[in-house]
Amino acid sequence: MKFTIDVDYSYPSRAKSFLYTVLRLKIGRDYLKNPKIIARMINESTREVRASWFFTPTTTPDDELLNLLDKGKHEVALHIANNPYAELQLLEKATQRKISHYTIHGTARVLARIMWRRKLSEAKAQVPNDFPLKYMYEHPPAELDALCYSYPTPRVVKIAEDFIAQGEILHFHPEWLFQRGKINRRGPVYEVLKRILKIE
Repeated sequence: MKFTIDVDYSYPSRAKSFLYTVLRLKIGRDYLKNPKIIARMINESTREVRASWFFTPTTTPDDELLNLLDKGKHEVALHIANNPYAELQLLEKATQRKISHYTIHGTARVLARIMWRRKLSEAKAQVPNDFPLKYMYEHPPAELDALCYSYPTPRVVKIAEDFIAQGEILHFHPEWLFQRGKINRRGPVYEVLKRILKIE
């Protein structure tokens, strides 16, 4: 079973995540709360799981999360927000791990581009052709949190298991672990994760 997890935001509250992203703050007991729940769930599973976690500069894993991301089941990877080389250096220094893969954080809305300090005309950061990491999504993954928005849990579990049997990647965002997005049309993924990981 393969997961890719884009850690776009640090907090369960989207409002708090947006504010702290703008202010570049990483404080509070709920920092990366949802990723920590997910990491524990993966670690408890008896199934063979490989999870690639893609972190932005404002979601750099703290020591508690890093301790949960053992190298057997988890990979730390880069989710580029603006500056590929600077963000790679920051993540490798913070985690003391060699980074091999990257994805790009898209910002479809103007407000999000302002929040991420990006040019208003720029939906995605530009990555140089000689960037040393491998792009993860040459083949698009299955969007698990989008499926959880659109279909009831039993159907999503069946769809997910079919993808797993085919060796496909399941992709989601921790912010939609419990919440259901209205504009984004994503989540919640908790019950589906619990069932496909086969944990109590």
